[in-house]
Amino acid sequence: MLDLLVENQLSARKTLKVKNKILARVQGRKPETLNAEINFYKTELLPYFIKLSQYNPALSVTEQLRLLVGVWTPIWSTISFHESLPQRIQEQSFQIFQHDGYCASIARYILGKESSFSENIQSKLPAYDFMMLQKYGVKNGKWDLQNIDRFQAFKNREIPLTLESAYSWFTNIVNTKVKLNPAEETLPKAPELENLEINHANELKKTYLATSQVFEHLYIDNDLRLVKTQTDASHLPSYTIAVKR
Repeated sequence: MLDLLVENQLSARKTLKVKNKILARVQGRKPETLNAEINFYKTELLPYFIKLSQYNPALSVTEQLRLLVGVWTPIWSTISFHESLPQRIQEQSFQIFQHDGYCASIARYILGKESSFSENIQSKLPAYDFMMLQKYGVKNGKWDLQNIDRFQAFKNREIPLTLESAYSWFTNIVNTKVKLNPAEETLPKAPELENLEINHANELKKTYLATSQVFEHLYIDNDLRLVKTQTDASHLPSYTIAVKR
């Protein structure tokens, strides 16, 4: 019994060491192009992903469900969807998972960063808040994501998108527009984002219109998730590092 306790303590120390190293690699890192981030994953992060996947304390979906529910912030990702929108504010980004199977990715984006507008004009532009509403569950023993709808709002950029305001927006949408109209949970329409500066509109629509996504927790504990996401077998997988709020 004592040997097992010592072994568990040593394993916990090793895990914490690897977690601290991977977090140090990405925290404070400015987002680059998608190709650059993919290369960064292959050359810098992959060894840590492999090592932590070996230490994953929750291998079954049932075990992961207990850890998944709550609010997370993606601090690094190779999801191409993110690159197709204006500049995302990391600290105002949230992934919310509820017990009822509804989840949402909510983030604030800054308009005008990619334009030739002066800083004075940029400061007067509104912020863009975007919500991807989804339903998550288990399919064939694996996690499965279904896109339900998307919601957007233009807000005063001087008033930050807080965890409380993001969660209130999410729960209000679920309670007033989704649960009251379950028949409307059909295949989503392509997002109408013509008012934004979109670099990769086709990729954005392709990602959004994917009816189902499989995501795998390469590692998950009470405060860190390493996630592998794939919309289609023909597409390259995406990777995300998220921390619990």
